Amino acid sequence: MVVSQFSPDLAGSTVTQTTTVRDVADLARLIIADTDVAKVTEEFNQTLTLFEALTTVNTDGIEPMVNPCTESQPLRTDNVETLVNREGLMQNAPASEQNYFLVPRVID
Repeated sequence: MVVSQFSPDLAGSTVTQTTTVRDVADLARLIIADTDVAKVTEEFNQTLTLFEALTTVNTDGIEPMVNPCTESQPLRTDNVETLVNREGLMQNAPASEQNYFLVPRVID
């Protein structure tokens, strides 16, 4: 069964309160305006209903996929290259020692 849109006949199987939506929004660090809480709660319930519909799909005998691509992916060979000139970088450092930047101590 494939559900592409919210089906009213599935409504009511999952009911989330506005307090739960606010808690989830806090965990996700989202700010939802008071005027939008009712709409977001309705949309959240629709999303949960779609996930519940997915649990009704019979997946017996179907192997889990690691990657949906059945083709092999060509990989490039790794070539070690020096991308920067260390001496050129170190000449701009206010202080250095043995090719390392010296910085003030932060923790005593």
